[in-house]
Amino acid sequence: MENIPQADTLFCDSGAFAGPLIISVVGAGGKTSTLFWLAQLFQQAGRRVLLTTTTHMFLPERCPTLLCRDPRQLPAALWNTPRLACFSAWLADVGKVRGFPPAVLDALLEEADVDVVLVEADGAHGFALKAPNEHEPCIPYRSSCVIAVTGGQMLGHNVGPENVHRWPLFSRITGATPGVALDLAMLHRLIQHPQGAFKNAPAGARCIWLLNQISQNENLPDSAFQPLLAQGDVDAVWMGAVQENPAITRRVVR
Repeated sequence: MENIPQADTLFCDSGAFAGPLIISVVGAGGKTSTLFWLAQLFQQAGRRVLLTTTTHMFLPERCPTLLCRDPRQLPAALWNTPRLACFSAWLADVGKVRGFPPAVLDALLEEADVDVVLVEADGAHGFALKAPNEHEPCIPYRSSCVIAVTGGQMLGHNVGPENVHRWPLFSRITGATPGVALDLAMLHRLIQHPQGAFKNAPAGARCIWLLNQISQNENLPDSAFQPLLAQGDVDAVWMGAVQENPAITRRVVR
């Protein structure tokens, strides 16, 4: 077990030493907060960061934000901004911004002078857990890392359609029934299933499972995660709470 991992180890897990790169965040239970935390982490390391989405997300706070039809047409000088958010439209009826198709972001990596593109590539309607629908998640093909977020605070609590997004799919994948207490085995099935948490992850992308908003993670032994690591289902498991400092308090790798 490694407690309070340093930024270098987290960068290593995500393949961030080979840039420029796209990191896509999927799942439920803190995707947007994870995106902002990663942006700060990369910015502190001197990387130029673009935040965006392939779906809808809340407008970032304390970050220069632009709306445009195609980010590839933005003036070159804008890419010198340490942190920039860019979206295609403001959706007043839902209070969110709309992003860009994955192909646009894949092309952006070739054409723009940016180091890291952070993408919210999934929606969960505020739930802490979800399974992806047929059209989800919407991950850029050139993503070198996919981070699947699950709300760790749900472990030990009863789950059902009232607190899990896409409950019928989640139930089918994990074997959970309404009112049953969520356990780690159910989440393992969500991680391992081809239609589960890492659905549509590009071949060769590094896969990180983030158990967010989890307390007392020392009660989960490393051995509980080794089958996922040994079988190549994930490259690393992060545990912590991304709105706290430190954000990640435990890391398990192969």
